[in-house]
Amino acid sequence: MPQLKNYREVGIFDLISAPLNPIGAFDAEQFKKDVRELLAEKTDEKYLAVDLTGLDFVYSDAYNAFIQFQQEMDDRNGMFAILTNNQTIIDGLKKAGLDKNIHVFAYEADMMSFSLQTQSPASTSVVEPEAEVRDEPAPVTSQNMGSTMGSIDVTPSHLDRRTGQHRRFTKSFNAIAKEEPSEDSKKKGLDVPFDDEPSSAKTVIIVALLLLAAVGGAIAIFSL
Repeated sequence: MPQLKNYREVGIFDLISAPLNPIGAFDAEQFKKDVRELLAEKTDEKYLAVDLTGLDFVYSDAYNAFIQFQQEMDDRNGMFAILTNNQTIIDGLKKAGLDKNIHVFAYEADMMSFSLQTQSPASTSVVEPEAEVRDEPAPVTSQNMGSTMGSIDVTPSHLDRRTGQHRRFTKSFNAIAKEEPSEDSKKKGLDVPFDDEPSSAKTVIIVALLLLAAVGGAIAIFSL
């Protein structure tokens, strides 16, 4: 059987040129014959495509042929694709529901890019990062105290309470120094309860003496 001349390899695809009838329309019957001859020549064919570049439309018989070979490539775990950038043909494929199962490439460069990704899937896979091993936190060197200070002591303050002259603290309500009482304040309060009222005691004595004098005078008058 003579080798077909109406297809070329584009990446992983065998791209068949669209056969035309005498009026320049897509010839679906000739297309079927060309595909059958190619499949007979290459029994392991999995990636098949048809080149519709330059065509403005195709008839329904072409859609039927596309469905037929798309199903056959699916059975081979392969793919049937169409090469076209004509919006009329693309809209027709959508109306027929073929865009969901048949891959449409606008340019051959797109087919080459798809082929590279299919041939080397490892290059596009996402490498999962290894689990990060968390070590115990190392002592943090002080940035303010100088290198001679070593690492920061992380011992809780309530476990290390220094006393004596090395103890440092800020004043709080519980640390206010008690002031020594003055000599004047010592004389006041409960220690000397009567010293704070010397003037009132003298007044009481004077009043008492006046009363005694008045009483004595009254007795002298009544005794006359």
